[in-house]
Amino acid sequence: MNLKETIYKRQSIRNYEEEALNEDELEQLRKFIDSAKVLNSNIQWSYDIVSKDQIKSILNWRSPQYILLFSEEKENYKENIGFIFQQVDLYLQSSGIGSCWLGMISPNKKYQQKQDNQKYLIGMAIGKPEGQLYRQEKEFNRKDLTKITDKYDEKLKAIQYAPSAVNSQPWYITHNSDGTYNIYREKLGLIKRKTVGKWNEIDIGIALAHIYIENEDTFEFFIKKDYEKLKSYIYEGSFKI
Repeated sequence: MNLKETIYKRQSIRNYEEEALNEDELEQLRKFIDSAKVLNSNIQWSYDIVSKDQIKSILNWRSPQYILLFSEEKENYKENIGFIFQQVDLYLQSSGIGSCWLGMISPNKKYQQKQDNQKYLIGMAIGKPEGQLYRQEKEFNRKDLTKITDKYDEKLKAIQYAPSAVNSQPWYITHNSDGTYNIYREKLGLIKRKTVGKWNEIDIGIALAHIYIENEDTFEFFIKKDYEKLKSYIYEGSFKI
């Protein structure tokens, strides 16, 4: 299964076999990560693949391994991490390996701060799934396309299937007269800002990754100085496909 097909079948896996990925699988994973497209090439980022005894979690389930994600703090740094590692999420699931974005874990102390002023942002559970890896398209619980865009556009369908923190789906897309698009992030109230708010910028990157995978040859992300302001949303950037 290729990455495009995986968009419409993936699901967050929370039940794993005890067996960790073998060295060949880890090598192929690292090669994919190293070749993944970035949203902003001026941001330094890194990752570590660790075993379950190297993280802290309040969740009642564990995977045998985790990817810990780090970045320096620059414009769009959270979006950049979401963009890169949603490609990784799709690669893993297209390869028969389960994955799940996890905000509710933290690494052991030695992983909290990396060199080059990179800080820990979020983790991803990985491993062999215990049970069904894929789901049917009709099983996705997602907002209608007309609720996340200013007008119906089949070219944006892949965004509907992007995972997000507690399925918040915080994105909104508008069309520009020159054929490009603006992507916005929902403004949150105080309570939501303290919970899902810290991950919603990562969610924007995840959504953009789905658009990129569907349009690898033409996708381009950029920041506009002059853009339409929307009352209930924060401008995140623009793209063409």
